[in-house]
Amino acid sequence: AEGRRIVEAARKYERICQYGVQGRSSSGLQDSVRYMRDGKLGDVKLARGLCYKPRASIGPRGTYEVPKSVDYDLWCGPAPMETLTRRQFHYDWHWQWPFGNGDLGNQGIHQMDFARWGLGVDRLCDSVLSYGGRFGYEDAGDTANTQVIVCEFGDKTLVFEVRGLPTKDYKGATVGVIFEGADGYMVWPSYSMGIAFDKDGKMVEKFSGGGTDNDHMANFIQAVKSRKTEDLTGDILDGHLSSALCHLGNISYRLGSKLPPDEMIRELDTLQTNDDVKETFERTRLHLKENEVDIERSQVALGPRLAFNPTNEAFVATGDANG
Repeated sequence: AEGRRIVEAARKYERICQYGVQGRSSSGLQDSVRYMRDGKLGDVKLARGLCYKPRASIGPRGTYEVPKSVDYDLWCGPAPMETLTRRQFHYDWHWQWPFGNGDLGNQGIHQMDFARWGLGVDRLCDSVLSYGGRFGYEDAGDTANTQVIVCEFGDKTLVFEVRGLPTKDYKGATVGVIFEGADGYMVWPSYSMGIAFDKDGKMVEKFSGGGTDNDHMANFIQAVKSRKTEDLTGDILDGHLSSALCHLGNISYRLGSKLPPDEMIRELDTLQTNDDVKETFERTRLHLKENEVDIERSQVALGPRLAFNPTNEAFVATGDANG
């Protein structure tokens, strides 16, 4: 709701408001989007965002001193001003629910945004489901360090994967996006590069260029001069939509219940989606096994599939999700 209010304020006061996903100003990514729009990969109905970014434990939960240089009341804002329970005051707030939203909303907002952009969806989803957990250590963190989100947009699907434990790449990307087309696939392994492959995995085209803070700032200044919102490569509306998808994924996850793997697979198998959800889950299970996590014992939490109305930006069912 706060994201939509920012968009409304920008429009009401005719302000030029850009959000900070620098890859939107990358000529390499822009060219690769045009390549997909021209049908060079065939029909693209699945985008997979990746945030494979190892994060260490933030230390045991305890009682710690707030730095004397910090006005803790002001710092907390609308969050409850409770006892500090993490060892490192700065940055590690990302991994506690009262203040942060995990790597899905921290690093992952960039790749979520790229996935939505390349997929060509300019609204919120029709449904969302998420599963995962915090595995590999017990610490002061609350947010998932292993998470999968499935968003449906009519006949298109956006899947997002978070891995905070050491992991291999997927199709050459760790923090990036893969677009699956009928005639090939596209890999974005960075903020400035897109690589197109045919169905056999042979590279057929490569796009690169831009994607820096300077490129994005230059675009902002151009729009400030022109006073045209359409000149922005990263208008605040896109920032709201991509941020909201991260929040929707976390809402499903936080409403979830822990299940044994076999039951997880049975539940996932009922989904109607463009993704091979069982294959995605098996890759996730193998990843956890490689990090010596026994998910028979440390079970994965499966959130409900939540129907969502992208027009009024609210969950269809009332209750905990809309709360």
